[in-house]
Amino acid sequence: MSYLESSGLILSVVTPLVAVPLTMITFYLRSLREHQVSRHADLARKVDALDSAMAALRQSMTDFERDYTTKEEWLRECMWARSTLLQLSEKAIRLETKMQHHATGSAPESTSASTPSRMEK
Repeated sequence: MSYLESSGLILSVVTPLVAVPLTMITFYLRSLREHQVSRHADLARKVDALDSAMAALRQSMTDFERDYTTKEEWLRECMWARSTLLQLSEKAIRLETKMQHHATGSAPESTSASTPSRMEK
């Protein structure tokens, strides 16, 4: 047996042992690449849809006109809301004390004269 015949015999035995795993690795890497390409295309479509939605939102925001109140009007409305909340909290406190006095059976005191309002503080 010559050197060429023995090396050919060794190659014929080793080739299937190497070729099959290499083929499997090649197919696996190809499927990974195809999956990556499809995910990238899907992501690119989603980004384009997001960009168009943002452009539409920007356009609708520029088309939308809003009347802004002046600072004086805003302060007046805030002060009115604050005074209304204070009145409501005072009424709630009065009701709570009346309920406590009713539950204990003691006579309620005049809460409006004895407790100063928060506006006076």
